[in-house]
Amino acid sequence: MSVTIEDISKKLKLSTSTVSKALNGYKDVSEKTRDLVMGTAKELGYHPSAAARNLRRQRTDKIGFVFNNSLMYISDYFAEVIVGATAAAETVGNNIVLYINEGDSPDSLIQLIRAREVDGFVFVWNHVPAHIVDMLLDENVPFVVLGRRVGHPQASWIAPDNYNGGLELMQHLINLGHTRIGFTTRPSMGRTNEDRFNAYKDGLIQAGISIDRDLIVETKLEPFSGYHAAKQLLDLNDPPTAIFAFHDYVAIDAHQAIVERGLKIPDDVALVGFDGLNVSAFTTPPITTVSQPLAEIGRESILTLLKRIANNDLPPIQKTLPVELKIRRSTQPEKSSNST
Repeated sequence: MSVTIEDISKKLKLSTSTVSKALNGYKDVSEKTRDLVMGTAKELGYHPSAAARNLRRQRTDKIGFVFNNSLMYISDYFAEVIVGATAAAETVGNNIVLYINEGDSPDSLIQLIRAREVDGFVFVWNHVPAHIVDMLLDENVPFVVLGRRVGHPQASWIAPDNYNGGLELMQHLINLGHTRIGFTTRPSMGRTNEDRFNAYKDGLIQAGISIDRDLIVETKLEPFSGYHAAKQLLDLNDPPTAIFAFHDYVAIDAHQAIVERGLKIPDDVALVGFDGLNVSAFTTPPITTVSQPLAEIGRESILTLLKRIANNDLPPIQKTLPVELKIRRSTQPEKSSNST
């Protein structure tokens, strides 16, 4: 049975309020009494209740990570993000609690918020609608969106530089001589799709290459979507010589479609992805990609949320982190590849 403040009080014949004040460092308790209480607490093996302490402070020391789709679709991504997030949380004694909240309906989310099980939320969503942001602001709950730009001016977010990363991929492909470059969009990804799609179009425009709408194919968050998109591109009368896949998993799907056609990568079709997930380095050939600083994104999201928990009246915090082009053999033969 755990030792309580009442047990210390009975042993020392002091009031429970005096014992409590001594344990919590109140100045109206003498140093002699404080030392006596602290010594007795140690002797009896007393450990303060975190729940009671947090109730007094109106804090839980817990951070909620809220996903709006199954973890199976983002497991590789989250595995790296959580490394930075947990390290940042642990330095201040916070724990992370995971929640799944599918869809854009605010009903279940508002129940979660009003339960006050955590001090604030990190949202790992494909797209955060304006009505969800408005609801969070109305509830005065500290929050930050991880890995995504958000269009709402009052939302705090930490995101990779999707636009410049995409532009680097396009410039790389164009420098290799490609003028027919396919792109697989992902409209459900909101601003992330917008940034990467704009990079694709601007890369072509800057090189004086016309945009061919036949080379732009939509994908969805479902199995083999990238595979079917790549097949659609390869079925064109004038197919692309390179494919810019929306992210690495789409690129892996496209890789399968290309190989099934008996085509060689990169000799017949060059292939690039985005995100820099570990899986992209283990295909044959490895896939050129843009690497996000995933652990840093996790860390910055926690640090940003902690600032908002301390003062939720701060202006919105919006930060874009640099990315890195990783050139591999899916765009260049092994002898000319300059990084992994």
